[in-house]
This record gives sequence, structure tokens and C-alpha cells, in this order.
Amino acid sequence: MKTLNASPLTALILKVVGLVLIVLYLLDCVVVLSSAKFQDSQWLFTTTTQLVDRGFIPMMGFGFLFIGFWVESALDTPTNVERSRGLKLGSALLSSLLGLVFLLLIPLSVNATNTAADEQMKQITQDASRAESQIDSQVQQLKGQIDAQSSQIDQLIQSGQLQGAQLAQAKQKLDQLQKFKADPKALEAQIAPERDQKLTQIRDNKRKLETQINDNKLRSGMRSGVASLVLAIGYAVIGWTGLRYLLSTQNQRNNPSS
Repeated sequence: MKTLNASPLTALILKVVGLVLIVLYLLDCVVVLSSAKFQDSQWLFTTTTQLVDRGFIPMMGFGFLFIGFWVESALDTPTNVERSRGLKLGSALLSSLLGLVFLLLIPLSVNATNTAADEQMKQITQDASRAESQIDSQVQQLKGQIDAQSSQIDQLIQSGQLQGAQLAQAKQKLDQLQKFKADPKALEAQIAPERDQKLTQIRDNKRKLETQINDNKLRSGMRSGVASLVLAIGYAVIGWTGLRYLLSTQNQRNNPSS
């Protein structure tokens, strides 16, 4: 008697838990899609990843729901079973629909992953080009400052303000600047090692970031694609199994002699 009394409550609890999980996921989808920015690849990537990552939640809901239907049918109460027929049909159709949605999410999530990675690549290339341009402009500024520095040092020497070691250093600096003015290749040879080192560092960082983005793109694309495919198959199996069961029970009712 205790088992029979507890069974209707068990079936009700299982169905309520299942419905809550399904409804919460659907509400979450509505909230996410209410601020849709389909032209924004980063939003599309984040949204598809979020939907796929949480896709198991309604599947658990369908599991609780159909276990509740099974417990209810085990009670052999035709009234309750018939009353739940509409909920069973709706659950089977919704599961089939979710299977189709996750199937469509496969190319969408993969494309969003590729697009987001391509934009990151473009940003890295732009940042590297900007850094290289800054180095080139600094070199040009240095070349342009030679005349000004030569004039300033020459004026200090001619003014007689420098004596001893300071005067010797100033003359040495002036000779060096004049050498650079007369032979631009000498200046290029002096600044080339530091400039090349900075350029090499920028390009190495660019290559490392590009490799990291490609690896992340491959992992994210495969993960999202495989997860979407698994969810699509799971929901399709649940939906079509439920529909086939409902059709078979309906045929049995229509043809009781068989």
C-alpha cells in the first residue's frame, strides 16, 4: 500500500522536475536571443557556445519527464495516462524540434568560431603592423634629430661653456653625428641591431598568437560541432521514440482485437 500511495507522488515530482528544467532552458534561450546581434561574430560565437554547453539541461528534463510517464503508466490508471497524452505528444514534438535546432547549430557554431578567429587574426596583424610602423617612425625621428643635435652641440662648443672632459665628450659626440650625416649607412648599421631585435620580437609574438588562435579554433570548432551533433542525435532519438510509442498505443486503442 505504501508503494502504491507513493507512486502517484513520485510520478508527479518527476514530471514537475522535468518540466522545470525544460522551461528554464527555453526561458534562457529567449533571454539570450532577445539581445540578438547576428552580425556580431563574437556575440554569435558566445551565444552558440552557451546554448550548446547548456544543451544537456533540457535532455535531463525529458529524462525525468518520461520516467514520470513510465511510473504513471505502471500504476495502470487509464484516466491519468490519457490525461498526460497531450503532454507526452508535446514533449516528443519539442524534443524532435530541439534535435533539429542542434543539428542546425553545427554549421552555425563552426562558422562563428572561424569568423571570430579570423577577426582575432586581423587584430593581431594590425597590432603587429602598428608596432613595426612605430619602430620605423622612431628611426626616422632619430635620423631627423641629427641636424638639430649637431647644431646644439656645436653652439655649446663655440660658446666656451664646456671645459675639460665635457668639451672632449661634446667634440666626440659632434664628430659622431657629423659622420652619420656624411654617411647615412653608418647610422643605419648602428641602429639596425636594436631595430631588428624589436622587429623579430614583434613577429615572433605574432606567430605565437596566430598558432594559439588556430589551436583554439580547432578545439572549439570540434567541441561545439561534436557536442551539437551528439545533442541533435539524443533529442531526435527521444522525440521519435516518444512519437512512435504514442502512435503504437493509439493503434492498439483503435484496433483492440489485434
